[in-house]
Amino acid sequence: MRDVKTILKDMITKPPVLFPLVALFHLVLLLWTIYSAIQQPGSSTEISVAWMLGYSLMWFGAADMRKWGAMGYVGVTVVSIILYFNIHDKSSWLTYASPIFILDILFCFFIMFYFKRFR
Repeated sequence: MRDVKTILKDMITKPPVLFPLVALFHLVLLLWTIYSAIQQPGSSTEISVAWMLGYSLMWFGAADMRKWGAMGYVGVTVVSIILYFNIHDKSSWLTYASPIFILDILFCFFIMFYFKRFR
């Protein structure tokens, strides 16, 4: 089991520069959605916190060059897209919007481009 210092060092030094920067972006966006959920309790921001937590955890795995993180991020993105197009059009009582709808698709392309380097 690696310690936190080794994991952070591996996340910064092993992958291309894009991966740690996107990990920082995910962390900032996760903190922002948590702050928004605290400011407006009872709204649909709790769902956004859960999705951003999933996105962030999977991207941290991808930034550590782990295949489970890469496949998990793509999986969370696919589920998010399916939910968006099925729930968004048919149901007015449940509104769903991914916190980073277009960006997560773009990040999936980056993951697929570097997938052979993951372990």
